[in-house]
Amino acid sequence: MSRRRIGQETLQLSCGPSRGRSSLDALEGLIDWVPIARDLDVISCAAKGQPAWPPLALFKALLIAVWYDLSDIKLAEALDDRA
Repeated sequence: MSRRRIGQETLQLSCGPSRGRSSLDALEGLIDWVPIARDLDVISCAAKGQPAWPPLALFKALLIAVWYDLSDIKLAEALDDRA
């Protein structure tokens, strides 16, 4: 049972200091993610196959999709563009 390391465990989507802070950066400080991460960590993954994505990262992506009314494809494009 393994989990992927995505290298970016926060909600920060900006690339470097040249870009301005986004509303998502401000939101990062408003929400206490620790209890949410603790609740999501009980989600298990299969012993076989590729490592699972971190549940908290998937939850944050789901929130972004709901807040910005993104389809699965548009969400994947947005995350790929900013990763």
